[in-house]
Amino acid sequence: MANPDFYVSAVNYNSDETHIAKLRVHEVKVGSTTLQPAQELTRPKVIELIEKGKSFTTIFKKADGNWGVGAPLQITPVTTKYLKTKNDQTTKDNLENLPSF
Repeated sequence: MANPDFYVSAVNYNSDETHIAKLRVHEVKVGSTTLQPAQELTRPKVIELIEKGKSFTTIFKKADGNWGVGAPLQITPVTTKYLKTKNDQTTKDNLENLPSF
């Protein structure tokens, strides 16, 4: 599988903690092996980028302090558009293992 366009390292929930409001993302630079500085994008912006063909994959800190690659994000329409790593019939975002910011 090709490298994603962005890695997602953390999420921020809305005040009710019912859905993701923002994501901390790191752009993947072609040819670079260094994780790029994080930028914060809103959930609607990430959805817009995915709809335009960009790909996002989660990353997480492993016990040794290095980054591990998680799962790709998908858009799942329910009553609103959700970001998920697993396509199922729930509204749960499946990104709860990433740290909040």
